Amino acid sequence: MAKIENVHDNFFKKVFSDVANVKTFLEIALPEEMRWQLDLGALELDTTSYVSEEYKASLSDVVVKCAAKGRQNPLDVYLLFEHKSYPDKRIFMQLLRYMYLMWQKDSAEGKPLRAIIPLVFYHGKGRWKLPTQFVEQFEVGKELRRFLLNFEYLFFDANRWDWQAESSRPLKENVFLLSAMLLMKGAYRKDLETIRQVVRLWNKMGLIEQKDQVNFLLIYIAETRDIPPKQLVKILEESEIEGEDIMPTLAQRWRKEGVEEGIKKGIEKGIEKGIEKGIEKGIEKGREEGYILDKQDVLIMLLIARFGLNEDGKALIRSISDIEKLNAALKMVLTAESSAEILNYLKSEP
Repeated sequence: MAKIENVHDNFFKKVFSDVANVKTFLEIALPEEMRWQLDLGALELDTTSYVSEEYKASLSDVVVKCAAKGRQNPLDVYLLFEHKSYPDKRIFMQLLRYMYLMWQKDSAEGKPLRAIIPLVFYHGKGRWKLPTQFVEQFEVGKELRRFLLNFEYLFFDANRWDWQAESSRPLKENVFLLSAMLLMKGAYRKDLETIRQVVRLWNKMGLIEQKDQVNFLLIYIAETRDIPPKQLVKILEESEIEGEDIMPTLAQRWRKEGVEEGIKKGIEKGIEKGIEKGIEKGIEKGREEGYILDKQDVLIMLLIARFGLNEDGKALIRSISDIEKLNAALKMVLTAESSAEILNYLKSEP
């Protein structure tokens, strides 16, 4: 689960690390009374890394800053975006930790504590049944509630979002963001209609000319949907798009995927004959899709799967052109105790 969650997280951060995308999204996601109070025309990404000493990692997904309107004294309001692809009961503790880290920085610099509005973007399988107010977690009466810490987060449920509604009109001018949100909305569905819908939008709205953006979206489709390469190419061609011309990055992914599938089968058998069969199966699968495979790549993938491999090791393997030596190294993978044993063999004289 962690791997697929990371795919969603990385995709979300990339999409919403663009101020124009954030502005368009907030125009449809914020309540009307809040939009009137915030100057969305002067949004800035907050690139500060808020790091937890406990986890030694940057925690927040996206933070943006904007000014509050109609004030004599300037006031910056910070919008804290948190992405969720499943209902997470820890949401309040996570948001509170993020806000604490931001306030801790303010305090250390002798500044007034900033105003922070948390926003949760959700696109998981099930219904989000968690409360939106912190105090709702405590089963106490009114007379005690007022003494308890409380805050509320804004909630955007992509599953219940109607992209064709009048309220979503601003998205029609940002087809990349619209595509990304539709793909997140349909990330857990088995049908291919969402993908067809998105591809038609690329052609109709001219996004197809933006090769980097299209490839980025295609990679997300490939990472989150179990869809064969040929079927995706067919969907592209249905919309009169030359699929083979815009998928060089995906070609690399499928090539690797085909080899890894075969390698996995070979490793599971745990015998030399089995691994040879697995490698052959992986190479064959890759060739069926039209990608040329070499034994250097296969050996690198095997060593990564068993031991891990640094960049120097990869470079050494790629420098080997002796096919017999590579074949011998491939056979050694299951019996070797470390990647160093195989690398030393490759360095040795014939």
